Amino acid sequence: MYKKKFRESKTYELLKEAFFSECYTALRATFFAQIANKEGLTIIAEEFNKFAHCQNIHTHSYFSVMKDSGDEFYGFKLGNTLENIKTALQAEMLKADGCVALIKVARDEGLENIAEMMEEISIDEMNHIHRLTNLGNGIV
Repeated sequence: MYKKKFRESKTYELLKEAFFSECYTALRATFFAQIANKEGLTIIAEEFNKFAHCQNIHTHSYFSVMKDSGDEFYGFKLGNTLENIKTALQAEMLKADGCVALIKVARDEGLENIAEMMEEISIDEMNHIHRLTNLGNGIV
């Protein structure tokens, strides 16, 4: 009963939002570090990387609490390695579908350069699906 009540709480919703925000912030800091490195600002790049690392620690804290709530995590079940491969496979399939939709919209709007970029990403997503399928088959 506790787990269900927690999943329905405002605290849980805010933890999910905080998790997303921390993930985004960590990724953004990583991008900023790459830019600083390209500009030869290695000390600043190191600071951005440290910042990203701290944000990732926060995401692990949020993840731990949400995972233990018994809820599916953003619609996907967490479990043993085979179940996690299946979860990753589902996510990649959704992303591949999203690529197809984005390619169509970009072309409809005359943004061919974005459509071409998305075609390349779509190929990567299909490769991820293939690799995850092989990983899952190797466990079964």
